[in-house]
Amino acid sequence: MRSGNDRRMGYLRHWDLKEKPFEELCDTRFFFESDDHREALDRMLYVVNDRNMHIGLLTGEIGSGKTLTKTVFQKSLARQSFEVVAFENSHFTFSDILYDIIARISRSSHDRPQKKDFTMPSRGDLYLLMNGFKALLETLFFEEKRHLTLIFDEAQQMEDSVLDEVKNLTNISSETQNYLTIFFVGQPELREKIKRLKQIDQRIFLRFHLNNLDYGNTVKYVFHRLRIAGLENFGIFTDPALEMIFRMTGGVPREINRLCKLALNHGFAQNLAEISKDEIDVIAEDMRKHQS
Repeated sequence: MRSGNDRRMGYLRHWDLKEKPFEELCDTRFFFESDDHREALDRMLYVVNDRNMHIGLLTGEIGSGKTLTKTVFQKSLARQSFEVVAFENSHFTFSDILYDIIARISRSSHDRPQKKDFTMPSRGDLYLLMNGFKALLETLFFEEKRHLTLIFDEAQQMEDSVLDEVKNLTNISSETQNYLTIFFVGQPELREKIKRLKQIDQRIFLRFHLNNLDYGNTVKYVFHRLRIAGLENFGIFTDPALEMIFRMTGGVPREINRLCKLALNHGFAQNLAEISKDEIDVIAEDMRKHQS
């Protein structure tokens, strides 16, 4: 019986790959710059580099690539200019969020001299948390010349009151420049939630909604991931197979990954030289059967 590693190496040799191309990992090498994804990234960079735009909003359907876009954005911010605190999930109280921000800023740099009079506030004391936050913010801004950037993924989970309290952090500023920029990232319902909260809606300077890929970009997306994984010959999927992949997934990147991964696994197990429309039909039927 072959080990898991033997099967993996056999899979890679079979498809002439260096690594698996359709894993559901937040690997920025696989970021695909469709027009939408490139514009979303450009808008986020524009907001943060201006430093006086308060809040940016990025929304998109489930699986549309919001988190990977956010990660590429985060990695593009120079450490010497920005302090980034990102929340993968945002369903917390405001006190918990503030405590976590302070803790992460405090330990983010081993060579930052710790102020002798600074002590970590209690998680439950909002007054001391705000004072501690302001003290660290002033250190970042005046002494280190760095701009704090807060990113809240899955922000549709946040309570209205928490969104409002986070928004209020943008009130902390000098006479000429804001100390921080905030990004809310989430599913389409986040747009409706914020639209209801006028005091937050008015603080959002730029917003963008990620759409699913069209057929042309779906094909380019598949080829892009295969190329990053080491493939030089893009003949694995036939044209009818690619058309079926688009029809079955609606151009949602996460669904494309899942279907293509299953297709390559199936093709390896059946010792196929390529993936045809028939193989996609078989996999799609199996997925429908088990989903129902």
